[in-house]
Amino acid sequence: MKRFLVIALLSALAISAGCVFHRVQVQPVVPRDAVTVTSPVKAHLKDGSTVVYAKGVTVSGGTLRGAGVRYDLALKQPANVDNIPLDSVVGMESFQTRVDGAKTAIVTTLVTAGAIVGGAALAVAIFGSCPTVYSDDGAVEEAELFSNSIAPLFEARDVDRLRAQPDANGILRLELRNEAMETHYINHLQIFEVPHAADEFVLPDTQDHPVVVRGIQTPAGITNRSGQDLHATLSAADGKFYRTDRHFIDSASVDDMDDGIDFTAAVPDGARSTTLIFRLRNSLLTTTLLYDEMLAPAGARAIDWLGPGLARISSAVELGRWRERRAGLHISVWRDGAYREVVRIPDSGPITWHDVAAVIPAQQGETSLRIRLSFLADQWRIDRVGVASAEREAAPRVIQISEVTGSDGSPENTARDSMSAPDDRYLQTNPGQRFFVGFNVGQTPAGKSRTFLLSSQGYYTEWIRGAWIQAASAKEPFRPTDEALLAALRRWAATREPFEERFVKDRVPVH
Repeated sequence: MKRFLVIALLSALAISAGCVFHRVQVQPVVPRDAVTVTSPVKAHLKDGSTVVYAKGVTVSGGTLRGAGVRYDLALKQPANVDNIPLDSVVGMESFQTRVDGAKTAIVTTLVTAGAIVGGAALAVAIFGSCPTVYSDDGAVEEAELFSNSIAPLFEARDVDRLRAQPDANGILRLELRNEAMETHYINHLQIFEVPHAADEFVLPDTQDHPVVVRGIQTPAGITNRSGQDLHATLSAADGKFYRTDRHFIDSASVDDMDDGIDFTAAVPDGARSTTLIFRLRNSLLTTTLLYDEMLAPAGARAIDWLGPGLARISSAVELGRWRERRAGLHISVWRDGAYREVVRIPDSGPITWHDVAAVIPAQQGETSLRIRLSFLADQWRIDRVGVASAEREAAPRVIQISEVTGSDGSPENTARDSMSAPDDRYLQTNPGQRFFVGFNVGQTPAGKSRTFLLSSQGYYTEWIRGAWIQAASAKEPFRPTDEALLAALRRWAATREPFEERFVKDRVPVH
């Protein structure tokens, strides 16, 4: 992530009173001070081996000290160790059990997907963005799942429009990968099938409900804050996207960090709303915020903040209010002499283009609406903005998983069962693992069109990199302030082109 930490107070209250999780947690430590980690810890090393400290570990003088068992790349040939140089550590995570309610999660792992990828590959990887989904034998990037759910508390459901179509046997097959230094916990996967006319377009709305639209036109008078005409840039889903001009980023201040786009949207005759269509994705600004401002500087304090810190309602409310104000794409309508926010599009992640509809309410007698899009400077890559002439709710057919296979084609029935319902069962994947999911959607009726959407639920945890552990300097955990956001924007602006290039290239290889 790359991403803002997503939280809403009501969600926090609901989830914290619900399920209990066995979770793997990242446990960073500060090398300049002796720090004792009391929970069981895994240290992933650059040579591909893993050291398990079942009773915790002490970090002191640039060394991991404790009774550990070292396993090779295949997680075999155990050997006892006492001291490990910290500069040989790629990342650390704890696997302690924590109780959050009345039920205990059942976490399963893939049988045939092999061991974790070698530490040498992990050492250079910077890619990180939750589970990634592919079709067509890995040639088509389809989606990144629950990209805002960076801890169990923030487990959420995503719905993503797919381009994938079934094979000759009526099986729609997707490949899911863990290409990041993260541990993924997948709770539920299912497909929504929406039949529609050939001239209709299907996509999720801001509440993850499938909708069907037609007659999409580019809105009139679409300009940015500088008055630049964006019609040619935003008129089609062609990869020619809008991003904030560098000069605006360079001049940003705590009091003025938002970019904006203005346009006029027609209201269909007799309608009480108009529907906006977007194709967009996040930039890596939110990744910079997460890595370089929230986690890396704080060291051990970052985990205290992510874990027990955010379990306090006061901290959750503070972060939630900041996030609601700063993250996402805010859509406002001009009424009574001012722009008033009516809808907000959540962050979607930086990897794949995301299609989403926003239904904007109209008052009786309104034939057009003055719309303003507001967002943190350079937070978004916007490929298309459209206005639909007609919109209707979809009545999707829900299709459950029919099969799961590992990377070698062997059945993974336990993994299939773990993802068959949104319950207390999870499939855990580690960096470098992948698996394939099949949905029996049947044959497409002659002369008919249908679109498929992937519904997913789960969360993931970031690994604390060895380099972060060694360089940790902050004396306090992260506080959600606009000053921290501006610092991330400045850092991002100085490195965005090379960072984007490296991010796309430096993914953890799957096998």
